[in-house]
Amino acid sequence: MKKYLILFFAVFAIAACDSRLSTNDLSQVVVDNMYESEFFTDIEIDSLILTRDSAESNKYTGILTTNEPYGTYVYTVAVTYDGENMTWQIVE
Repeated sequence: MKKYLILFFAVFAIAACDSRLSTNDLSQVVVDNMYESEFFTDIEIDSLILTRDSAESNKYTGILTTNEPYGTYVYTVAVTYDGENMTWQIVE
């Protein structure tokens, strides 16, 4: 029983150390950062859906939907997030 208790606490401690944002939270951080850039002055972001490339990867691919003066547009976005720092780029 003591072994299982120690094992439980070890697994809990390892899981608690992962301070990565969830994919949804990261999407919101990226959107907030996009609004701070000069590119998004007359553009309203409707949605950003991110998908992590793999469980071990720090790269995400996203679909960005915007409402712009001349219509609605869809872009592909590449995001890199290491748990602390984040960068994004619209893929052309």
